[in-house]
Amino acid sequence: MRKTSTTGWRDCTMSDLFKVKHGFAFDGKYFTSEGEYILLTPGNFHDEGGFKLKDKEKYYVGDIPTDYVLKRGDLLVAMTEQAEGLLGSSAIVPESNRFLHNQRLGLITEYKRDLIDTSFLYYLFNTRDVRLQIRATASGVKVRHTSPSRIGEVKVRIPSVSTQHKVASILSAYDDLIENNTRRIAILEAMVQTIYREWFVDFRFPGHEKVKLVDLPLGKIPEGWVMKTLGTVVSLRTEGVVPSDYPEEVFAHYSFPAFDAGVLPSLECGSTIKSNKHIVQDNCVLLAKLNPRIPRIWLPYLGGSWRPICSTEFLVVVPDTLVTKEFLYCLFQSCTFRDAFGGGAIGTSTSHQRVKPDDFKGRQLLVPPPEVVHSFTEMVLPILRLQHTMRIRNVNLRTTRDLLLPKLISGQLDVEDLDIETGQTVTMTE
Repeated sequence: MRKTSTTGWRDCTMSDLFKVKHGFAFDGKYFTSEGEYILLTPGNFHDEGGFKLKDKEKYYVGDIPTDYVLKRGDLLVAMTEQAEGLLGSSAIVPESNRFLHNQRLGLITEYKRDLIDTSFLYYLFNTRDVRLQIRATASGVKVRHTSPSRIGEVKVRIPSVSTQHKVASILSAYDDLIENNTRRIAILEAMVQTIYREWFVDFRFPGHEKVKLVDLPLGKIPEGWVMKTLGTVVSLRTEGVVPSDYPEEVFAHYSFPAFDAGVLPSLECGSTIKSNKHIVQDNCVLLAKLNPRIPRIWLPYLGGSWRPICSTEFLVVVPDTLVTKEFLYCLFQSCTFRDAFGGGAIGTSTSHQRVKPDDFKGRQLLVPPPEVVHSFTEMVLPILRLQHTMRIRNVNLRTTRDLLLPKLISGQLDVEDLDIETGQTVTMTE
């Protein structure tokens, strides 16, 4: 790729290229926590663009107008800023006959195929220039909204459709790698949880045939395993720091937004961090006590010269000699623990519920013999480290994609000489 002028590019508005269709106002009395059809919201969009499934989806069981059942490949744009940065974000529907188009989203329709490629348009929506134009004309104070007509007024400059195909192919190659890594991370997590259930729920750990089961009020457990409270096998560390006292220092910040963005800490100057933080200890697990219905369990891998800190809404859990941080991480990720932990949260609203540290420490735990815990740790440790490595790869891929996106979309980098459409594929490596 080389730098180029944008000779031959077309100046136009988005209304010259397509139309935007409003979604349907689905009746709230038919919203449920499960069902056949998921009602999409701006919460199903990533800030930088892209589709995601939420931890708790909203389903609809009423009568559904067929025109508002989405198809695979449909392009949507968020017309309500449900969270900072979401306004104007776009996403492509991943499958047909599962998702519903509600009124907060715009569906891109009536493309002029001789002028615009849908994949290129997806990336165009996620550029800074387009987002700023959409935001500048939005209405609302607390929650900002845009409309089909305002989106249509956005000014853009586009190349030929053949060039658009090439740009989209390059950028989608990065997205495909990111998606593949994300799926592999999920598979690895499922593997770890399968091993955990096999060993510590079904009691099919190596050598279990030689260990007899004994009767306890809670049921049969292997001989030598003991019930303890979490507070007797872990400590909660609360050493703190005020980052703003060190305005020039760069911290590795384990925050909720960083977790949600990819389970890697963000590097931030102390001057930009306004509240007190906990110091992240070596050999710890971070467990979110705020809104535990959205599980945020973090196994930090400390490194680099940055001081690690975390939100005070995390419990900094450090194991004693009876268990390991890998064992605790898998315990906290287990469905049984997560359901019980989330059920212990208190608060006046579902958006601000917390688990009390003393309630956490009082929870019962079946503790295996140390040799079983350490054998388990040796088995899962390489899997957990591979997950971490793949998350770093995804960050690097996103960074490269985000650097290329504005240069490719604007024509600063020339792709005319790339033979992408005639059999040459864009090969990316991790």
